[in-house]
Amino acid sequence: MATFVPYKNYFYNQFHGMSSLIVHSVGIEQSSPGFVHGPDVRQFYSLHFCLHGGGILRTNNKVHTVEVGDLMLIYPHTKVYPKADRQNPWELCWVGFTGGDARLLTDAIGFTPLKPVLQTPIGSRAKIEETFREIYGCRGDRPAQIVGMTGKLYSCLSFLMTQTSQVFPHNPGLEYMEPACEYIAANFANKITVEDIARAVGVSRSCLYRAFLANMSLSPLDYLTEYRIKASCNLLEKGCFSLKEVAYQCGFTNALYYSKVFKKVMGFPPTNYLDHLSAYRPKVEDSES
Repeated sequence: MATFVPYKNYFYNQFHGMSSLIVHSVGIEQSSPGFVHGPDVRQFYSLHFCLHGGGILRTNNKVHTVEVGDLMLIYPHTKVYPKADRQNPWELCWVGFTGGDARLLTDAIGFTPLKPVLQTPIGSRAKIEETFREIYGCRGDRPAQIVGMTGKLYSCLSFLMTQTSQVFPHNPGLEYMEPACEYIAANFANKITVEDIARAVGVSRSCLYRAFLANMSLSPLDYLTEYRIKASCNLLEKGCFSLKEVAYQCGFTNALYYSKVFKKVMGFPPTNYLDHLSAYRPKVEDSES
């Protein structure tokens, strides 16, 4: 059996909220056999390219096989279980990004929440790897580096679009998504309802519901719930708040209900979050192994 030496080189951009498309993080890693990256719920898009080996992506109640040359897209606010193969674990290069154009651009490549894994032509794979490495090569928090990473990301996405010949889709209600998400981000700590969100956007509740299903494959209430849970994870990581304080700061009525919802979304209770984080998501500084 082959010996795999796990490594992970990556960079996190501190200024990832500044434009319609911006790199959140970028890296390359060799996973250990059977390593599980999750369960996880992210707030950004994460696009992976499988260089070697393979694994599976479990999301939206489906299991997708990932092999050499495949692209894998992890959507924000969606619970995922990426798992490296036990015999031949994947080596991945990846880029995380956010912004108002992110969904439009990934749709144009051919991804959907129900189709998050795409095969690539063998003849294009060297170029795809090169575009990912170019993003990583620009990493840094200086203005020129931030703009450079975003420019290389656009180049990467543009090349991927040429491989699929997709046209820009227009999902119903796309224009409502950004103001709805902005309202949730600004008010999730309050006792807001779906009606409040719809009223702020200027549409009916049913129209907002259809827009979220078409563009995010989940309801406005599920999005709000998962946003609150993700925000609570950030507070739990600080380690200076009780469960009751975390619950109230994230819009939940009490700690018991918060714990129940947290377990439903994440798969384990909030009291186990820090142990889970330590076991599956170690904080590693940018390194060159």
